[in-house]
Amino acid sequence: MKSRFVAALAASFISIGAAQGADLILVDPPPLVIPDAGFDWSGFYAGLNAGYIGGEAKSVGATTGVTTNVPVSGGLIGGTLGFNAQFDRIVLGLEGDLAWSGATGTAVCVADPAYNCQGQLDWLGTIKGRAGFAVDRVLFFGTAGFAAGNTKANVTPAAPAITNTFTGTMAGWTVGAGVEAFVTDAFTVKAEYSYVSLGGLQAPVGTLSGAQASNLSASTHVIRLGVNYHF
Repeated sequence: MKSRFVAALAASFISIGAAQGADLILVDPPPLVIPDAGFDWSGFYAGLNAGYIGGEAKSVGATTGVTTNVPVSGGLIGGTLGFNAQFDRIVLGLEGDLAWSGATGTAVCVADPAYNCQGQLDWLGTIKGRAGFAVDRVLFFGTAGFAAGNTKANVTPAAPAITNTFTGTMAGWTVGAGVEAFVTDAFTVKAEYSYVSLGGLQAPVGTLSGAQASNLSASTHVIRLGVNYHF
């Protein structure tokens, strides 16, 4: 009888120990899965863009410092060529564009209110670096780089002893940001804003003024929509 009791007690301890041992079994957590970037943005692309440009052209007398600000605005349309390289979700690239611009404007010449000063931006081109974050078929990006534009300045009505007009190319810089998305496996649509600052151009004596040279500059805001084909 005593031996049966000891055997039963031993069996109870064994079952309790087995249950506790089962409780101590560690289960490895499932591996952490980091989704990849999805669609690959790497490669060359080309496309068309159109939009609005608005800002201010400025003429400053080289001797007197008298400044005339001319508000300018209009449309633009042009082409884009670029290249992307993707590293996980980071997309780096280089992009160039060239656009015809219809930005024009007129203001009273501050140096002589009897005359009007007119400004016009004929074309605008940029070469810029691009860096972005890809979420599958959508890319959020920022840009910065070099900008150049051809400007035409006029004085009306015609003043004596000067040509009343001057045309030249200004250079400067641009920064911006935008979003681009694939709508098919090859085509993307894009919306982009950029700020452009141009300067370093001087109209000599005898063009816009018979008394002094005029330093020309411009600062504009550009909003564009575009479509690109990715090769």
